[in-house]
Amino acid sequence: MKVTRRIRLEDLGLELELLPQKIGEAAALTLHEPWMLAAAQSFCPVDTGALLGSIRWEIRSPHEAALIAGGMGYVNPRTGRPVDYAGHVHDGTSRMPARPFLLQAVLQERLRYAREMLRKTMEAM
Repeated sequence: MKVTRRIRLEDLGLELELLPQKIGEAAALTLHEPWMLAAAQSFCPVDTGALLGSIRWEIRSPHEAALIAGGMGYVNPRTGRPVDYAGHVHDGTSRMPARPFLLQAVLQERLRYAREMLRKTMEAM
């Protein structure tokens, strides 16, 4: 979508002053999009589904979010034990190669996030 806006030269100062605020607002709105979560779930290796079910996206502040797997009382239905192995699956061990499903999601979706944030900034201007 192409967006065009005409600005008088004397109004440019006001537009530039508003830019940091508008970028911040767009970034906060974009954090609520579900892309990172969906991507992490698609990359997650599945055996019982417990690790997949434990993946979540937490908004921590207006400009910070976290992609998290494991913990928070999630239980593996096969073993009845907590899903405390997310780090071992993601980062690997001496016996198992790394399967960085969270990192893959961030790498895949980072440009989409940036494009969407810029689009929302332009719409707000």
